Amino acid sequence: MIGRPSKLGDILRLTMGLYECANCKTKFRRVLGKERINLKGIMERIKSLEETVMEAARKKSELEEKVNALEEEKACLLAEIEALKAIPGLEAKISSLEPEVAKLKEEKKALEEKAAPTPSSPPPEEAAPTETPAETPAPAEETAEEKSIEACEEKPCE
Repeated sequence: MIGRPSKLGDILRLTMGLYECANCKTKFRRVLGKERINLKGIMERIKSLEETVMEAARKKSELEEKVNALEEEKACLLAEIEALKAIPGLEAKISSLEPEVAKLKEEKKALEEKAAPTPSSPPPEEAAPTETPAETPAPAEETAEEKSIEACEEKPCE
């Protein structure tokens, strides 16, 4: 209980207890403690509580900033995980394309050998070499394109 303030500004705070007799079941009150409180003490207590509240609000804002930063980092990590999940599919595509690349390299070498003039033969006329390389690669490119088209028709792109 808190009583009325005195003329000096002191307030009496009583701590009361309620008891019941075990024999007769009578209930009675008893003062457990008395404390004098003055208004200065109350004002100081209010100020300290306000400071505590302000510090708690500051810590709350700091924690909210940390939470936002962690949520952004989580989003980035989830995006990286999704990118890493795609790697096995890409590796499968690479392994399926490697034989085709090897075939194309072999064809390129064969075409380069056919296009290269033989060293033992006499040098052709100046006009002939410019026409021959321009005409020779065209069928080779068609052949490579045809094979790549056939490969795409067999295994459609995903």
